[in-house]
Amino acid sequence: MFNKEGLAAALAGMDDSPEAREAIERLRESDLVTIDQLILASLDRSWKNAGFVTAGVLIAAPDEYEEIPEAFYALRIRVLAEASRIEVKGDLDVWKACEIRLASPQEAA
Repeated sequence: MFNKEGLAAALAGMDDSPEAREAIERLRESDLVTIDQLILASLDRSWKNAGFVTAGVLIAAPDEYEEIPEAFYALRIRVLAEASRIEVKGDLDVWKACEIRLASPQEAA
């Protein structure tokens, strides 16, 4: 189940604008699936800078997500990594030095 309180705590201090908070509060489970699909669709098996991926997904996201802060997309990348759906090279806390790619089929299974 989608835990909005946990999400708010994870994003604390990243973007405290009222618009961003309200946009996050409006998200449903289906929105997370859509956002995760946007992230995964932007990846392949080549390494890509995580910061570029989040920025690209932010720009390409549907209009209803325009108030969602970039930090939220970064959080979703972390969730995808923890679920072994993507691979990470580097530290997810250091976006400029971190790269991500789709997990190999045996790891994604």
